[in-house]
Amino acid sequence: MAGGKGTRIQPLTLSRPKPLIPVANRPMIEYILKKLKIHGHNDIVVTLNYLRTHIKKLLKKNHPNFNAKFSIEKKPLGTAGGVALAQKYIDDTFFVLSGDVLIDVDFDEILKFHKKKKALATMILKPVNDPSHFGIAVLSQDNEIIKFLEKPSHSDVFSKIANTGTYIFEPEIMDYIDTSQGAVDFSNDVFPELINAKAGIYGYISEGYWNDVGRPDSFLNANHDVLNKKITPRPNGKILKESVGKFGDIWVGDNVEIKDKVRIIGPVVIGNDSIIEQNSVIGRNTVIGDNVTIKENTTIEGSVIFSKSIINSNSHLKNCIIDSECILDSGCVIEKGALLGNSVHVGPSSLISSNRSITNKVKILPESHVDSNFPL
Repeated sequence: MAGGKGTRIQPLTLSRPKPLIPVANRPMIEYILKKLKIHGHNDIVVTLNYLRTHIKKLLKKNHPNFNAKFSIEKKPLGTAGGVALAQKYIDDTFFVLSGDVLIDVDFDEILKFHKKKKALATMILKPVNDPSHFGIAVLSQDNEIIKFLEKPSHSDVFSKIANTGTYIFEPEIMDYIDTSQGAVDFSNDVFPELINAKAGIYGYISEGYWNDVGRPDSFLNANHDVLNKKITPRPNGKILKESVGKFGDIWVGDNVEIKDKVRIIGPVVIGNDSIIEQNSVIGRNTVIGDNVTIKENTTIEGSVIFSKSIINSNSHLKNCIIDSECILDSGCVIEKGALLGNSVHVGPSSLISSNRSITNKVKILPESHVDSNFPL
């Protein structure tokens, strides 16, 4: 499923579909694709709507070994409606996976569970601390789902077992998807009906990795988790040999230039053709994309910098997100949780405050203090 607009993580999705947002320099959808490949699954159907040509190009160019079919939603049909539209490609047990969610589970083990239960539907579940952003479920002793509620208020929380948005279905699930009245959602429309009808919906509680990457903070966490090997695959690049001022896991791409007196504290990944100039410090949990230039005396920690951006001298970035083709002039400070969209130009000696968002192609004047989202 790769058709959503990803509005919660704008402006990153203004110029690309959410499944193509890079996590540790790899498009998000590729984590799922590589996992499927490992488990020997080559037949995929991709539901598309928003900026769909981007995803088609990536699959055809980078993953030609997949037998990929594309199902185009001319308008949003909901999670279940999108699956129903792809019905002509489905004639056997199938997984439903989100192209914009990072999940690292054993698909073979879950499939065995599904078959053993003779289930119509199996929902992959995960214990969470705060279930208010997700659907929650209660299971019987036999793991049958007997109660389910989508995104409960805090007063309505009756379980901390959350729906990961990953499912296994039998083709007969289509009998429960009625698209005649418009968009149909699995969580709001289909699952309650399955529970009421005792049709055979089961829950598999997974201890594997899961991150829905829905907000800037969870996006940063996803990058940090890849760097800290909480999810496979590992970042691209060769591990840099430890030396004076350089220690921890440092993945380096091709043609990377690291000048004198640069300090790098891993885990860090640096993309192809990037340059880090003298006396800069690259701290833990930093992701630097391809063709990025970091000028002298700059400090970056826990941040994600997309490709073709330039960070000029004496700047300081901490736990922020910088989209592609941005320019930060000398002496800029970007605080924790700030998010700069594509092609933003920040004038010299400017400060972007914590958790502020700047949309694409905005120019910030010199010596500015941005303490609100731009535009409002």
